[in-house]
Amino acid sequence: MFRFRVPASARVFAHGFTKGSALLLTLALPLVPALGGANEPSDAMGSALDDKLETALEAIERGDRNGLDQALTGLEGARHGEQVTTYLAVQWLHERVEQEPSAVAARLREHPEIPLMPRLKRRYLDHLAETEAWGEYRLVFDRAPEIDPGTRRQCAYWQAELTLDDVLSDEQADAALAVWERGRSQPEACDPAFDWLDANGYLDESAYRARVRAAVEAGHDGLARYLVRQGPTGLAAYRDRWMDLRDRPATAVPALIEAEGDAEEITQGLLWLAKREPARARESLSRARSQELIDAEQAGSVARLAALKAAYLYEPQAHEWLTEVPLAARDEEVWTWTVRSALRHLDWSRVKASIDAMPEELRERREWRYWRAVADDHLGQSTAARTVWRELAGTPDYHGFLAADRLGIGYPLPGAQGEPPTPSDEAVATLVDNPWLSLAFALHRLDRPEDARRLFNHEIDGLGDDVLPALAYLADQADWHDRASVVIARMDKLHDPAWYATRFAMPHRALVEAQAERQGVPAEWVYSIMRRESLFMRDIGSGAGAQGLMQLMPATARWTNRQAGLGVSPSQLADPGTNIALGTAYIGHMAERFEGRYPLATAAYNAGPGRIKGWLPEVPLPGDVWVDTILFDETRAYAQAVLAGMVTYRWRLTGEPRRLGELLSVVRPGDDQK
Repeated sequence: MFRFRVPASARVFAHGFTKGSALLLTLALPLVPALGGANEPSDAMGSALDDKLETALEAIERGDRNGLDQALTGLEGARHGEQVTTYLAVQWLHERVEQEPSAVAARLREHPEIPLMPRLKRRYLDHLAETEAWGEYRLVFDRAPEIDPGTRRQCAYWQAELTLDDVLSDEQADAALAVWERGRSQPEACDPAFDWLDANGYLDESAYRARVRAAVEAGHDGLARYLVRQGPTGLAAYRDRWMDLRDRPATAVPALIEAEGDAEEITQGLLWLAKREPARARESLSRARSQELIDAEQAGSVARLAALKAAYLYEPQAHEWLTEVPLAARDEEVWTWTVRSALRHLDWSRVKASIDAMPEELRERREWRYWRAVADDHLGQSTAARTVWRELAGTPDYHGFLAADRLGIGYPLPGAQGEPPTPSDEAVATLVDNPWLSLAFALHRLDRPEDARRLFNHEIDGLGDDVLPALAYLADQADWHDRASVVIARMDKLHDPAWYATRFAMPHRALVEAQAERQGVPAEWVYSIMRRESLFMRDIGSGAGAQGLMQLMPATARWTNRQAGLGVSPSQLADPGTNIALGTAYIGHMAERFEGRYPLATAAYNAGPGRIKGWLPEVPLPGDVWVDTILFDETRAYAQAVLAGMVTYRWRLTGEPRRLGELLSVVRPGDDQK
């Protein structure tokens, strides 16, 4: 069982408390170490209540009502015992919705405000739909708490309406039609609503055409064929025309323009062509506009996409094309890639001009202030450049470190690791009085991270700014690194030196340093990647299937295990030791493949090594230029964060930061050939 790591008052004093702060000590104990009830440090911080809570949760998982009742007896009279008992009741009912539906209904009706109740509501709605209890379904759906029902539950609600009233309102019918017109198959629960739409004349030729087009655009050709069979006559020709535009735009679009076809079809065909052959799309766009077949807005969307596609391919003409995009069609992507395309080709005059042309909100961002100063420096205006760099260098982030390197000055990191400010008695008292927050900490200690985070996140929204520093402090004391970082961000203290050590935590240090040494990579690299990947949440997974502290895909984990001969079980990616061993070995493989070039290897960890070849330059590029012209927004931000994190983690590990410039080697053609 996870135990709080500060078991005695001496440890608390070591973190900034004074012996005279008795109120703070007694207030802090109920919140951080346990659910409550401890009157003095020697009371094992109230850990008996944690034991009871864990016993109760284990009984729920076994379906053991007697065991649960026994555990609940031990919570009677405890501080916040009522809320803990309520939480356990909700957990019990969540696992037994089918067996105790009336109890679930009563709980939802009487206490909709309780955190985690939305999850119970979703589970209960699913049960009601399965049992076709449509009257109760409609009542529960309409009552608090509010939830995002998703398509399946929303369609079930329409089925309830039809079963009970045999009609949908105009608003409901429009919403159901919007679901039907999506370009993919919908849940079976939607069939009754769709049948009603069909019977009442909503699924006319226009609706069928809209859905066929959406299906073709989404690549769901099977659905498109089904719709042709089900829909009005003449739909096959419409489908074939759209599929031809999608699959063969280089020939289909000119033919459609020659035939003076439909503006919507011409525009979509041009967009498909722009994705494949931007230069040819621009030629066809010119003909379509000269014949007045599409309007200015449609033309702008095509010009925008063609120019961006050229920029994504790092083509030399991209900058000129981007500057020609009509102002009404320019968005942040166009403005920023206008700069990046000039930057990629080291055209400093264009870099400066493109930044100056940006809307002020974009132009004043740190990234673009840094690059405008670099352009100034290259254009002989070094005094102006250095003035800007000095301003940027005062903040310890990626572009701040780069600016400091340009100036040859130190980074704004404190000389000592520092401690966050000691929370006030009043702030701690406010937190202690919050039963759900207390329960969140208890669940964290008991290694129940998902519910712990749900409760924590629910409660933080209702807290005043004055208590947030105390909450961040206590989360850090509890080794709850991810929530501490969330609170620090909420406080807008990301660059406050007092919180650096908390933000850049070093859990599992012995594991990290041992595996880093084994693989021959810097420990600060491992930590920085781990922090960016998971914020030290060992249980999280991505939608793509990545798992654990270092967010490894199972297939990658198996491959790495074989290659490195680790002898661990890739199926146990939630285990910190396993995940760190595999993740560090994979970092080592990336380092070897890219010959120690940190920007390339870091980008490869995020986007996959196969992507890097397409992002390499035709001529050598400075490392900072290459990083800031990485194609994917996510990977670019990832590389910036990890590289800057390496600077800070070296400082955390050794007391001295690593220079960012040391990590940014020149990137050359063929750097992925090893």
